[in-house]
Amino acid sequence: MQVTTMFDVGGEQVQAYNDALFAQVRQKYAVQPNFLAKFDMKSLRMFGGKGGNLMAFTLDKRYLVKEISSDDQQSMLKHARTIIARQMTGESLICPLFLHFTRQGKNYVVMLNVLPADSGVIWHKKYDLKGNRDDKLLEDDGRDVVEVHKRCFYCHNCWYGCDVIPCCTTMERKRYFLGKKHAFETEFITSDAQAKRIVSMVTGDAKLLGEAGVMDYSLIIGIIRQGEKESIPPADGRNQFVFTYGGWTYVYYMGIIDFLQEWTSTKKIAAVIKAPLAPKPLSTVPPQQYADQFARAMQGKFKGLGSSRPEGAVIARI
Repeated sequence: MQVTTMFDVGGEQVQAYNDALFAQVRQKYAVQPNFLAKFDMKSLRMFGGKGGNLMAFTLDKRYLVKEISSDDQQSMLKHARTIIARQMTGESLICPLFLHFTRQGKNYVVMLNVLPADSGVIWHKKYDLKGNRDDKLLEDDGRDVVEVHKRCFYCHNCWYGCDVIPCCTTMERKRYFLGKKHAFETEFITSDAQAKRIVSMVTGDAKLLGEAGVMDYSLIIGIIRQGEKESIPPADGRNQFVFTYGGWTYVYYMGIIDFLQEWTSTKKIAAVIKAPLAPKPLSTVPPQQYADQFARAMQGKFKGLGSSRPEGAVIARI
């Protein structure tokens, strides 16, 4: 049975679900009781992505407030206790959740922004990784990589050959396509101990999410590259891994997001449609298969320096 209490969001009292659970996470991350008192619900906007839900960062950009669908709402009520128990171990990459509330018939979650959003941050690389052909490079040396999809209903260009025939594509599509290829194939070089810990965390998280029956989640990775003598940015409660190699210090931030999608009838239909056409490995597969595929892919991506070629590191440009 869900329990609701009142919580201050933007000076308005809203109903929070099962807040005794989320209070544990807020305490662990030293989140102030009034952390949303100045948040303006009118700041919610539609961002990129397939879900079509509204979201907005708090003024300090440390937290993300996100509207969730009715399906995700049921998933949240069903799995919150299990997910939070995993997060509380301190050995999870699942993005911390601080609040689950309802307002005017719509439902929202509040989570940590897993990547620092300071104005001075320039990302060497930023990735959205699913362990399949939906992997993406989001940012490359401070420049956003814009999503340019090929669609069969785009009659003004070639759908099938546009990634292999130069005259059939645009520079933006080529950059996006090469970024996806790079994201799918690249390895991340860390110390042996860091690689072992990251793989252990990902494997444990994937096991839990597979058993929970959810899929389509991503590992977000942001990498700052700086000189060896520059001061390291604060972790500030995020998963941070620092590794020095070749005269550079690489600061990794990472977290698993979008972990509420269950294996619905819509997903099952999409899987049937995509199976004969889409490149493998597929993104729309049953939860346990997704979990196994996700864990296996990430296990292959994180390499201790002693077990991988230096040229496999993320320093390679595209």
